[in-house]
Amino acid sequence: MTYDCVIVGAGPAGMSAAIELANAGARVLVLDRAPRAGGQIFRSAANSPLSDSGALGTDYTAGSKLIERFEASNAEHLSEADVWHVGEDGTVLYTQDGIPRTVQTREILLCPGAMERPMPIPGWTLPGVMTAGAAQVMLKSDAMVAERAIFAGSGPLLYLIVAQYLRLGVKVAALVDTTPRRNYLTSLPKVPGALRSWPMMFKGLGMMREIASSGIPVFKGASNLRVLGQDMATGLEFGCREQQRVMSNHVFLHHGVIPHSNISRSLGLSHIWNAAQHCWQVQTDAWGQSSVPHVSVAGDGAGIIGADAAQSAGRLTALNILKRLGRLTPAERDRKASEDHAVLAKMAPFRAFIDQLYGPSKCLCLPQQADTIVCRCEERRLQDLKEGFEQGARDPNALKSLTRCGMGPCQGRQCGPIVSSLLADWRQEPEAQVGYYRLRSPQRLLSLEELSRFQSRPRGGAE
Repeated sequence: MTYDCVIVGAGPAGMSAAIELANAGARVLVLDRAPRAGGQIFRSAANSPLSDSGALGTDYTAGSKLIERFEASNAEHLSEADVWHVGEDGTVLYTQDGIPRTVQTREILLCPGAMERPMPIPGWTLPGVMTAGAAQVMLKSDAMVAERAIFAGSGPLLYLIVAQYLRLGVKVAALVDTTPRRNYLTSLPKVPGALRSWPMMFKGLGMMREIASSGIPVFKGASNLRVLGQDMATGLEFGCREQQRVMSNHVFLHHGVIPHSNISRSLGLSHIWNAAQHCWQVQTDAWGQSSVPHVSVAGDGAGIIGADAAQSAGRLTALNILKRLGRLTPAERDRKASEDHAVLAKMAPFRAFIDQLYGPSKCLCLPQQADTIVCRCEERRLQDLKEGFEQGARDPNALKSLTRCGMGPCQGRQCGPIVSSLLADWRQEPEAQVGYYRLRSPQRLLSLEELSRFQSRPRGGAE
C-alpha cells in the first residue's frame, strides 16, 4: 500500500499540513522523531511537566490546541520514528524501536524545522556550554533548569528563554546581548512595515521590559566573547565598553536559527543563499514546491518564518499537494489558499525587520582564533582548515576530503555553515558561489545490528 503523502516532522507546519490533507481524504503518514507531536516550538505543549506551563507564554500553550486537532485527525502518526533516508522514488526509510522500516509514498513533505546557528567562540565546546535551544528542550521536556546560567548571543529566542526562566523564579547570572548597536539604526526603516504585526512587536518589547525590571545584569553590544575554563565552563569573558567577566558553570549561546537542510541536501534539492538571514535554504515556490516535483518543503525548513507563519505555510503546501493528487482543481486550491497567503504577506515585513535587527555578526559566525574548534566531531580547528585551504582546498567538499572536517556523526550540521562562510571570507566571494557540503544518505549513523533487523513493513501497516 502506498501513502498519498508522507510528512517528515510534526511541528507547526507538519501538523497543519497533515490536518489539511487528512480532512480532504488523503492517506497521510507523519513521521517524527519526538515522543509526541509539537516540534521544538510546541514541545510537550499538550503534556507539559511544568506545574505552570503558562509561564512559557500564551504562544506556547496555544500549541496544545493544534496538537489536539492533529491527533484527532485521520492522519497516521508514528512518534519516535527517526527518518534517515528519503529517496527520489518516494521511498522513505526510518527507524522506530531500533528497527529500520520502509514506506512508499506519492508525495513527500519535508518539515525539518530549524537549528541554531553555530557560534564558534573560544571555549564553545567545553562541558557546561550549550545552546539556548537546549535550555528550552530541558525546560519543556523535563522541567529542568540551570540556576545562575549565562545567556549570551542575539535574537528573540534568547530573550524568550530568559523571560521564561525569570517567570519560573529561576535565577539568571546575566544576559549578554551581542546585537550590534548599528543594527538598531539600520532596522529603523523597516519598523513601519513591522507594525502591521503590532501584537508581535509589543510582545517582544514586553519581554525586554520584563527582563530589564528583573534586576539581572544585562550587557548590550557585547563583543569578543570567550568561555572561561579548562576542563569545564567557569564563566564568560567579553567586551562591553570595557572588559567584563561573569562567572557561571552554565553558558547558553544563541546566534539566531537557520533551516535544517541535511535531508533536503541529500535529496539533491536546489538550495539558494538567503543574504537577509545569512543562511542556505531550499529553493521553493509560493506553494512550498521544491526543484523535485513530488517533494515539497514547508515551515522553517524552507526559510525562517516563525511558528505562526509555519502553520499557514503548511496548509498552503498541503493544498498544492492536493491539487497535484487531483483532489483539488487549481481554482479550488487558490480560493482555499487566499487567507493563508494574506497571513504570510502580512507577516513578511515583521520578519524582514527581525532579520535586519538580529542579523548575525561576522565575528560570531566565524572563529577568530587559530585554535578555536570548528568541527566538533573531528576536532578540526581553524588553523587546520586554513592549512587545507592554503594547500588548494577551495570548496567545502575539497576541504572536507583534505581535513575530515564534516565527516563526523553530525554530518556537517555544526561545521557546514561555518565552513561555507570561512571559504567565502578567504576567497573574497559570496557564499552563493562557494557552495556547501555534498551530502548523502543515511542521515545518521546506522549500526550493522540495526540494519540486520530491517523490516519492509512499518507498524502502521503500509508496505
